[in-house]
Parts: sequence; C-alpha cells; structure tokens
Amino acid sequence: MPEQTEHFQKKAFQEYEADQWFQRNKSFLDNYRADDDIVISTIRNYRIRPQNILEIGSSAGYRLDGIKKLYPETNVFGIDPSQQAVDYGSRTYPHVHLSAGTADQMGMYADGQFDLVVVGFVFYVIDRPLLLKVIAEIDRVLADKGLLIIVDFFSEKTIKNNYQHITQFQAYSYKQNYDRIFTETELYQLVFKGSFDHSTRELDSSDDYYNKCSVSLLKKDIYAAYK
Repeated sequence: MPEQTEHFQKKAFQEYEADQWFQRNKSFLDNYRADDDIVISTIRNYRIRPQNILEIGSSAGYRLDGIKKLYPETNVFGIDPSQQAVDYGSRTYPHVHLSAGTADQMGMYADGQFDLVVVGFVFYVIDRPLLLKVIAEIDRVLADKGLLIIVDFFSEKTIKNNYQHITQFQAYSYKQNYDRIFTETELYQLVFKGSFDHSTRELDSSDDYYNKCSVSLLKKDIYAAYK
C-alpha cells in the first residue's frame, strides 16, 4: 500500500492542534521571563541588533514582545497556525505584527525582508513533503548577511516518534539536525550551537538525548564559501 502523501499534519494544526497547543500552554505566558529565554540570550550574547525580525511559530508573540522591549527600534513579526494565539497576541501585544499561517506559504512577507528569522520548535512537526518548501521560504524572506536561529529537539540521528497530541491519524515528530540542511548548501555558516534541557531550559551537556533540545545560530552569506 503506498504511503499517504497528503499534508495531514499541516491540516490538523490549522484546524485544531495549533489552537489546542495554545490552550495547553497559555499559562506559560504568565510565567514567561525574557531573561530566561534561550533565543533572547543568544541575541544578547552575539550582540545582534536586528532591524526586522520574523518568528515562525510565534504563538501569541510573547518572545517578540520581549525582544521589542529590549530593542524598541526593532520591527517584530510573527506567524503561527493558531488563530486563537494570533487573536490573543494582537490584543495583548499590539506592537507585534502577527499573522495566522504556516511556514510553507509566507507570501505576506517580501524577499529579503528580515535580517533575523527565528524558528522555534516548528521543523519537527512539518510534513516531510513540505520540508524543503519551508526551507525555501525561510531562505527567501531572510536577507543576505542575515541571521537564522533554530530551536528544536536535539538529535544525534534522524528519527521519528509518534506525535501524541494528534490522535485522529498517525502523526509524527521528526527529529534531526535541521541546521545541517542549511549549512550543506554552503550558503549558511554555523556560528554557534548549544544544547539545553527541554524541561528546565538550563544548558545541558548530559547524555540524556531524549530530553535535550538545541539552539543554533547561522549566518546567511551567499558568497562566503566561494572566496
């Protein structure tokens, strides 16, 4: 029997799972502290001063609000499949420009519009037939010399696990080194990669790979490798 190729996980996130994820994690907003955010720590440590930033998987925009408070001159944009998150964030953080949508279709943004793109816990749930389309869209909206931050599950090898929150059909979490897709093109250079515990968010050098996540900082430099 041929493998199903329809984009079921995208449809599930658009129809219900993104909203359900937002409701499951809404209490996190009350306890969010920008000082503890691994993305904001990376921005600070590398003295990044973005002018235009896009967060893919932004939820209600709480991280973008934290960045805006640190760097008021920055224009902050977010895209998320949860309409509930976007509605909540638009009311709560009016200076954050939020859109409901998915990373494979970001036509609302111009080519090279952003000098920093953040992708937080998105790649692992993307349908595999859409993965390269998402990569292409990220590359399209990120300006040359721009920076890319990827936060996702740490993986020593390419694996898939059941995605437990979608029960209507077989859904998966896909774990791999997503930064490698970009660096293998030679158009992106890895600036930094670190690992942290999924539960505590503390930096983690242990061998508990199942509960480990990673943060990667990459620089887009189209001609750097051809010198």
